[in-house]
Amino acid sequence: MEENQESITQQAIRLKKEKVIKGIACPSCGGALTLTEGLRTFNCKYCGSLLMIKGENGTVKYSVPRKIKRDESIAKAYNWLGSGLAKAKGLKTKSKITDAFPVYIPYWRISADVVGWVFGREKTASYTSNTSEYKDVEKKIQCSFDRTYAASDVAELGVKQVNLSGDELHSLDFETLQQDGMVFNVVSSESDALEHAKGDFIVNAKDTAKVDDVSFEHYDLVRESVSIVYYPLWVIRFSFANRVYQVVVDGASGDICYGKAPGNNLYRAVAGVLGTAFGVFLMTFFAAFSFGSSKSSMKFSVVAYIIAAAIGAGAIRWAWKKFRYGGEVEEGSGMETDDKKSKTLAGKLSDSSSTISKVTDNVATVSIIGGVAGALFNTILNSDD
Repeated sequence: MEENQESITQQAIRLKKEKVIKGIACPSCGGALTLTEGLRTFNCKYCGSLLMIKGENGTVKYSVPRKIKRDESIAKAYNWLGSGLAKAKGLKTKSKITDAFPVYIPYWRISADVVGWVFGREKTASYTSNTSEYKDVEKKIQCSFDRTYAASDVAELGVKQVNLSGDELHSLDFETLQQDGMVFNVVSSESDALEHAKGDFIVNAKDTAKVDDVSFEHYDLVRESVSIVYYPLWVIRFSFANRVYQVVVDGASGDICYGKAPGNNLYRAVAGVLGTAFGVFLMTFFAAFSFGSSKSSMKFSVVAYIIAAAIGAGAIRWAWKKFRYGGEVEEGSGMETDDKKSKTLAGKLSDSSSTISKVTDNVATVSIIGGVAGALFNTILNSDD
């Protein structure tokens, strides 16, 4: 409990680290002010006037200054093209940069603390009777979140989230941003963004409880903070083999937020063959050695084979995905790993092809497991005879 409380405290300190807002001038005396993020009312340190921070339409807007220049962003893109085995051979040397321009994308920055209670039963293992037992538990939830969500349509760019840790925030000067690059418009409402974030926060907070059978739960969001941050990105487009691809570079840190490139066909073939061979080896040859043992060790053999079969099925699944989807490589810190969270606030359109591929994956996995189970039972029956 003490370690859990300590981790929560450290998390809160990390997420609540104060940021400094620059570029604000007093409307009374014109003095340049530097403020701590989160303040809504303050006194001017020069003339003493009481001031209140309020953004257009009630939402406070900030911008992150661009630190990466054009040549640096192109160099970062080339370094990414030359990294990894999954990308096409000679991609870095044979690619030609066709365009490079800066953009500013608005992101909803939403921070809040989730507090609540979870009541239910927790599964515990009994080492004496070799069975599972349940005990009643009640757990207090206290988690802090600070995340970003795209406020514009970023389907073309692929950057659905950005990392604001360590970034310097300035008050929004729209004209300056328009002179520096292309500025995207906000197309989602604050209420939709807050509702989306609330559901996201509660799901993640619930996962920290780790209660197997939940009978009652209640959550509240406190200390909510909503703002819009215009974030700088470099869009680098390059041509390779008569096709155009693009890499999106973080304009503040230089990291690769999103990149799409042609895949390496040789790597696809090798990964597919070796992964499938490894999976088949675990699911077939391992069984011959496991079930050739005496009946006294049959229980251990069955458990060992089930574990090996699960690993083998996972290896075959991985190999199939590498071969099936390895024609193009997509990487970046701005991508969301969970397909369920890949829908942006700007446009939540379902991808039917993705659904079909998932169904195909599940059918293939079920078929493999069914074949393994059949072979397993046949082996057990033959050993009894």
